[in-house]
Amino acid sequence: MSTRKNDLNYISVALFAISASIGLLAKMRMKSKESTPDDLDSPVSTRGLTTLTPPIPYLSKFLTCLENPYDANDNSKGYIAMCVAENKLILDMLAARFMQVGTATAAFSDSDVYCYNSFLGMPVAREAAAYFLARRFLYDNDTDLKPEEALRAVQPKHVGLGAGAAPLLNSLFFALGNASDACLIPAPYYAAFENDMSVMAGIVPIAVKQYNAVAGPTNEELDLAYSVAMTKGHTPKFVLLSNPNNPLGTIYRADVLQRIVLWARSKNMHTIVDEIYALSTHQANHNFQSIIRVLNNDLGNDVHMVWAFSKDFGASGIRAGIIYSQNETFMEALSTLNIFSCVSGPIQYMVAELLTDDVFVTNFLEEARERILHSYRICTAKLDEMVLPYVPAEAGLFVYVDFSSLLPEQTSEWEETLSDLIFEQARIVLTPGTNQRDPKAGMFRICYTWVSPEVLSTAMERLSKLVAKLRRLDWGDLSDRSSIGVL
Repeated sequence: MSTRKNDLNYISVALFAISASIGLLAKMRMKSKESTPDDLDSPVSTRGLTTLTPPIPYLSKFLTCLENPYDANDNSKGYIAMCVAENKLILDMLAARFMQVGTATAAFSDSDVYCYNSFLGMPVAREAAAYFLARRFLYDNDTDLKPEEALRAVQPKHVGLGAGAAPLLNSLFFALGNASDACLIPAPYYAAFENDMSVMAGIVPIAVKQYNAVAGPTNEELDLAYSVAMTKGHTPKFVLLSNPNNPLGTIYRADVLQRIVLWARSKNMHTIVDEIYALSTHQANHNFQSIIRVLNNDLGNDVHMVWAFSKDFGASGIRAGIIYSQNETFMEALSTLNIFSCVSGPIQYMVAELLTDDVFVTNFLEEARERILHSYRICTAKLDEMVLPYVPAEAGLFVYVDFSSLLPEQTSEWEETLSDLIFEQARIVLTPGTNQRDPKAGMFRICYTWVSPEVLSTAMERLSKLVAKLRRLDWGDLSDRSSIGVL
């Protein structure tokens, strides 16, 4: 009961802060109609106004889930959020490891953690991160790899720590591009990528439209997106890939990655690979290979890899990510930029101990994959029962589902209407495909690890009832009365 009370207190504080921000945004928009943003009586500048827009369009629905969450005993008609790609299934294991006797004590006992250090990370943390990248990414979990061999392969000077993947991506865009340059991203893609590149660095996202998103973009599709950017007056400087892919849960083949890097190099562009779901592969025969391994650890100055603890370890709250770049000039720039988003000393010590604990990491990842797979099967079994097509996932914490057969017309407006019905009648929040720049209407991402398997089953049953109603009724007949029986 005390834990639930603490959770509700935390949610109340968070909701107050976010509501205040939204209220400020509304006032700013009203004020901007009366005066220019740079007037002395305006609380923020023109660029300050751009940061007031919520990073995700479905934020208000998610906030409702936090205000009125489902509880099997106390609130059976509450809302269920399935729009957040966090893995809450594994938090017990991670918390137990961090709370081991000596771990936290050691992190706070060294006087170095209380003082300024390299903003790229303390030596012990950068070495641990380099070892982790060599062991888990370059050499594919080679159990015979010795620490000294790992650090010769992945040199700590090419490794930096930051407060999550988003700040590290922002630093890449800021240091390697200029405002109004473009970044090509195969669509559909993670909605917040646009925020990561545009708010501070001023990089313009350009969606790469694909005939087969699972296979990855062809050179012709990349060429077309390049031309679109140039026509709009934005010079393409980056290709951004998420591998494993968010929202598809699929994995790019090694030859596809090699081809995209070669294409980018032919255009004098950087390739950034976000591998934040790399260790959340849950299918036995997956073919994931890190870009580090694909390129034989020869990234050059123009290929950069980012990973963070947020997904594979379910630890988005500790704010720690890793960047691997052999561009030493960029790493010098990052040492300055990172003053705004470095990782605290105690957290660096704790994650350094974690990353070098081979036995724990191996066992943790194996158990995490089992738990992810269990929830994935609950979700997809119900989708099969509903006869809703989806992209078979090999990795990640979500499944990408095609609801288009339910739409009266294949438009983004009808997708939004369906999203509202799912929210209002099933009391579930999913991630709409339109927000992920999917050109096909009716696609939704279901995040199945943000809730327990039991809550997931409840959510999928609600969704099943709503889908059955939509197939039975004319959309024009939907009313408050027709929602009876969904909950």
